Amino acid sequence: MPHVTAKLALLLLMPLLLQACGESETANTQDYTAPGTPTSGDMYVSASLGDATSLVPVLAGEASASAIAGYLYNSLLKYDKNLSLVGDLAEKWVVSDDNLSITFTLRQGVNWHDGKPFTAQDVLATYQAVINPNTRTPYAGDYQRVVSAEVIDDHTFKVTYAEPFAPALSSWAGLHILPAHIITNEADFNETSLKTQPVGTGPYILEKWNRDKDVILVANPNYFEGAPLIQKVRIRVIPDQDTQFLELKAGHIDSMGLKPLQFTRLTEKPEFTDRYAKYKYLSNGYTYLGFNLKNPLFADKNVRQALSFATPREQIIQGVLHGQGEPITGVFKPGTWAYNATLTPYPYTPAKAKELLDKAGWVDSDGDGIRDKDGQPFAFTVITNQGNDQRIKTAEILQQAYADIGVKLTIQVQEWSTFVENTLHPRAFEAIILGWSLSVEPDPYDIWHSSKQGPREFNIIGFEHAAADRLMEQARVTFDQAQRKAYLDDFQAILHEEQPYLFLYAPYALVALHKRFKNVEPAPAGISYNFEDWYVPESQQKYLP
Repeated sequence: MPHVTAKLALLLLMPLLLQACGESETANTQDYTAPGTPTSGDMYVSASLGDATSLVPVLAGEASASAIAGYLYNSLLKYDKNLSLVGDLAEKWVVSDDNLSITFTLRQGVNWHDGKPFTAQDVLATYQAVINPNTRTPYAGDYQRVVSAEVIDDHTFKVTYAEPFAPALSSWAGLHILPAHIITNEADFNETSLKTQPVGTGPYILEKWNRDKDVILVANPNYFEGAPLIQKVRIRVIPDQDTQFLELKAGHIDSMGLKPLQFTRLTEKPEFTDRYAKYKYLSNGYTYLGFNLKNPLFADKNVRQALSFATPREQIIQGVLHGQGEPITGVFKPGTWAYNATLTPYPYTPAKAKELLDKAGWVDSDGDGIRDKDGQPFAFTVITNQGNDQRIKTAEILQQAYADIGVKLTIQVQEWSTFVENTLHPRAFEAIILGWSLSVEPDPYDIWHSSKQGPREFNIIGFEHAAADRLMEQARVTFDQAQRKAYLDDFQAILHEEQPYLFLYAPYALVALHKRFKNVEPAPAGISYNFEDWYVPESQQKYLP
């Protein structure tokens, strides 16, 4: 699945906001170095660039929904700090010798937020809702591979596959389990009450959701792993990182994902460093320029390759990210086992770009500086979302670089919900600049397989390639990692040749977090994997009950 497991993304993607008694903290001289004693209390406050469209992420698809749901729900499995699969709602699991079935033994004594007990019936009902052909979700594919789902008893659930499926276990780490006693009594899962009134098993309970303003969560005193020490979480919608930064400096938010300039130049003075710690690590995601491959303008791979040769990736990384990122060649995180390190990004070579455009028949026949073919100028519009300065600035650099080879690029910026509903879902674009947050499991199927082109599915650009389809399918049924890597390497080589996306960069996660929060331990999973164990010493608590 192409989204990051929510609990790994809470701080990377979802900084939250609240004002503390209306006071600024800029003059606060309190010492936050003392570890103190673990105790309950206080509130974690951060901000999101956009509101969730639904609090059922399987029906939403955006990172904001997944991040909020990570507080509210659990999955059968989860990833630990080292990105290894461990139990969540499942205590243990057994994979059959033929790799065709998994039997999950579920935790006992787990209750839903409304007090009803969690059982295997809840897992079955969630599975059935996701695979229902009437359910509007991009996530059904992994679960449609199950040929049999059985409730053995209240605390045993078994799934069987028609053929071995390598991402099977990770898929059950990516599915939030929903309450059967609610969804089985509703006529249409697409309109479930859980979209606005969630009932989960997770460490936090929804207290209030003010649309386009904030979400307030309160600690679940009956959480099966113990009540979290941070008593409240507030997520406020602030659709601009500069405004978020002002609120951070004023002491009105506790954490945010910093822009590169903020990280490198604007956070070095003692009034900031005395209160906030900074963390930096390569994020689980990348930014890309994607072409609508149904548009004849981009049908010729020579054209796409030309634009790739004309893309100054290093200039983008230095100019937009202030060096806080890495160039990439494909769909996986650099440094992970699935990443094909033998491939290198297309070098910035305008002369080669011009040669390929000439080869494709695009020449400046009338001397106006813009190439044309059959009377059509080489001009297109790239659309990206409001509130993301990095993507907008990337588009501006590309605009100039492409003008230098005779291609006219126009930039259009849209508000996020408009972008999703009016542009992405109906595929009403020529080109887009977006990013993907990635799951730990290296499975590109949902984004790249030719069967995943539905209006709410993730093959947004309409990529179709028979050999790539076969390689993805083979990788999914291969458990031997070396052989699976061989398939995935070949798949990445096809993308490198075809350039359906121009893979631009993988940014570093640049996180600021208030120093009053203790027990924060950076790990391969980031810093928020153990959020339920964070605490604020009583003497450093800011928000009183």
